[in-house]
Amino acid sequence: MPKNLFIVLDGIDGSGKSEMAMLLHDYFLSKDKKYSILATREPTNGVYGREIRNILANEKNPKENAEKLLELFIKDREEHLNKEIVPFLSKGHGIKIVICDRYYYSTIAFQSAQGLDIKSLIEKNKKFLKPDIVFIMDIEPKIALERINNREKEKFEQLEFMKVLRKKFLGLPSILKDNIKVVNASKSQKDVFEEIKEEVNKLFY
Repeated sequence: MPKNLFIVLDGIDGSGKSEMAMLLHDYFLSKDKKYSILATREPTNGVYGREIRNILANEKNPKENAEKLLELFIKDREEHLNKEIVPFLSKGHGIKIVICDRYYYSTIAFQSAQGLDIKSLIEKNKKFLKPDIVFIMDIEPKIALERINNREKEKFEQLEFMKVLRKKFLGLPSILKDNIKVVNASKSQKDVFEEIKEEVNKLFY
């Protein structure tokens, strides 16, 4: 049984990763009240995260500002780890579990889809804490867009860009040594969560 656990859920928008993060949080709470759980996400609500969200909400061209976004994501991640994740995992006794909605996998996938060199992106992110397990939620971009059609779209939520983005995410297991599991997110929420739960439980037993 691990002392601590760092779990990441990632993938294109509309893949259901945020819902899975909430279900995992509730699952761990029901499993043992002694677990300390931090549910968090990137971009954060910090100064860099807010700037990122402003760009995503107000720009239309998905290829614009790749370098600027990369710089902001790196700064946001450094702050996220130093102020939230690492202190949480380091404090007190018992098992601490971090569930993070997006992490450096998004930066590598999104900014390479924007045209930046993927090897350089990996290099810039290799210093960051490696999760114990990562779930890439895979789904057809058309289905993903249908799932989020009731809200205003951000700059990356465009079909052709999302097709490229999906390929970038699916290529990550072959170029990173991280413990990455690709999950078919087009299945029912119950089936998707059962698959994730099964993989997570392997880390405990």
